[in-house]
Order: sequence, then structure tokens, then C-alpha cells
Amino acid sequence: MGRGLPELSELATSDPEWRTRLRATFAKELYGPIPAPPDRVEHKIEATTDGHHKITLSIHCGDRRFDVSAALWMSPKTTAPVPVIVALDFLGPFGILPPGGFPADPAARVYSAPEWQAEGRLVPGLAGQSRPRWPLGLIAEHGFAVMVSCYGSWVPDDAETWRDHGVSPLLNHPNTGAISLWAWALMRMVDVAVDTPVIDRNKVILAGHSRLGKAALWATAHDNRVAGLWANNSGCAGTALSRHLVGETLAQLTQRFPHWLRHGAVTNPDAMTVDQHQLLALCAPARVYLSEAEEDTWADPEGSWAALALAAKAYGLTPPSVIPTAWNSGAFGFHLRPGGHDVLMQDWRATLKFFAKNL
Repeated sequence: MGRGLPELSELATSDPEWRTRLRATFAKELYGPIPAPPDRVEHKIEATTDGHHKITLSIHCGDRRFDVSAALWMSPKTTAPVPVIVALDFLGPFGILPPGGFPADPAARVYSAPEWQAEGRLVPGLAGQSRPRWPLGLIAEHGFAVMVSCYGSWVPDDAETWRDHGVSPLLNHPNTGAISLWAWALMRMVDVAVDTPVIDRNKVILAGHSRLGKAALWATAHDNRVAGLWANNSGCAGTALSRHLVGETLAQLTQRFPHWLRHGAVTNPDAMTVDQHQLLALCAPARVYLSEAEEDTWADPEGSWAALALAAKAYGLTPPSVIPTAWNSGAFGFHLRPGGHDVLMQDWRATLKFFAKNL
């Protein structure tokens, strides 16, 4: 596990500043700070003929402005405010809808799998590629809406250009990393969600897979409007303990993706004064759900379970002593499924069941 796992004794005290201190330490040692909110967020929602609503956000900071798009899906039978799952996706609505269903953002820069041969752009052949990860019918059947935007529109996932496009020029905040800016983006989507009458503002859930699970976790730790968090296979600098030396390490992450964490982030776990169980504890009282995969050793499912168990114990719960296939305390939930690094229907079914019961 490594030496000196930080305690969560702060939760046993009456000190109201423990959250502020922990957030500041995580910002200093890993992510960099999340920038302040913009001066204002304007949005326009337009219904389409194929069942989704297109959202255009205009974000203003002084005399600077940034426009970005998202999409909202909900059951056509919706008559009352419904809970919503808010997420960034690797391709966004363009990747969820079939060709011609949503315009490609020409400014977006995404991490491109070699087989896509897209050079980081939203090329026509990527339309619909994300659809298997978003079972829109199942989500609607469970009574949830879902709002999705493309992460590469907000912050390019490219170590060379991430400062040149998206929100970074708007914010002019050089002392942070891309995960903090993606977290800031999720919080702007929450701004829209809580201002949309058809959405239940008290039931906003942030969700993310892999690196976007890291961003959802960090955003939830800052935003008390968030009622639930789902992090799927988020691994190192996500839900897995840095001191659990399995899978990807902080040093490996910063070598491959130097823009994700702040410049000068601590990469030696023994030199850190915090670890991810404390970040999970910061997310409460939001309901927290983690989904992991047995073959996804790189994302360290055992390290994520260990972090969640420690956070749960700090809130007086008694999780199993060994990693379970499923666990639900009401406040925290977890499952471990067969397979590898992906978002599967099995993950969605378990997650939707958890939030439908516990929100």
C-alpha cells in the first residue's frame, strides 16, 4: 500500500474547514485549482426532430466569451422535473448520434485512438462511435435525463495545444491542469441543469469514464449542488489510492499526459500528504458510486475499492474487508464486473438502480 496513508480523522472533528483544507491540498499537490465561476452563463435549448435537445452555452468572463454545445435527452413522456446525469464524453453528442445527427465542433481536439485515424479531430467517421456507451432508452426508462458535451470542445486533450483552444484562453489561469478545467466545464453544465425547469435541480448526478471520471470526482468535491457521482474505471488520480502501487502510477500518468495535472504535481506517493480516499470523502453528502472491471488492472479496481472503503468507514459505515462484486450502503455504492476498460450496459443497469433507490 505504501507508507503513511493519510487519516480521515478530520471527519470526527467539528472543524468546518476540513473540506477547504483538503481541497486546497489536492489542488497544490495534484490537480491545480478549479478557476472561479464566470461572470455569467447564458444558454439556449432547442428541440430537434430526432428526440434530443441541442444546448448552446455562451460563457462570459469580462469581455471574453466562449461558446460550446451540448445535448439533452429525456423521455418524451416527461411531465415533471426529472433527475439528470451530466457528463463529458470523448466525442460528445456528435459521437452518440448517427451521422448528421449533431454538428461536429471543428475546434474540438480529442484523444484519438490509432484505429480512428482522426488526428484528434471529430471527423465524419467518428459519428455514432460513442453510442454503445450511452443506452439512452434504458436511461429514460429509469426516469433520468442525460446531458452530454464533448470534453475536447472545452479543453483539448493534447499536451501541445490544450492552452490554445477551449476555455483556457477565456480563463487565463496558467497554474492548473486539464482535469481541473474539465471539472470547471462540468460545473458550467450544472449551471444549465439547475436552471432548466424540466430538470430536478436537487438530483443532478455527475458521471465520467476513465480520465473523465477523474474530472467528475474533482468537480463533485467542489460543487454542493451535485447530488450524485458515478466514476467508472477512473484509476490513478481518480478513485484509486496513489499508494496502492498497482496499475498506472502518477509518474507514468504525468509522463504520458503532462497536461492533465498541474505543472509540478507530486508524483511520488510517499511525498503526498493526501490520497484519494480523502477526495471520495469530500464528495459526500453526494451519493457516490464506483464501477470497476476485473481485467482493468491499469485502473486498479482494488485500489479504488480500498479508497471507497476508507471513505465509507469515516462516515461510520462498515464495508466488506475484501473487494466485493457489489456493495450498496445507500451513501456509497460499488460493483466489480468481468471484462476490461469500458462502459457496458451492466454498468449502467447497476448505476441507475443505485441512484433511483438512493437519491
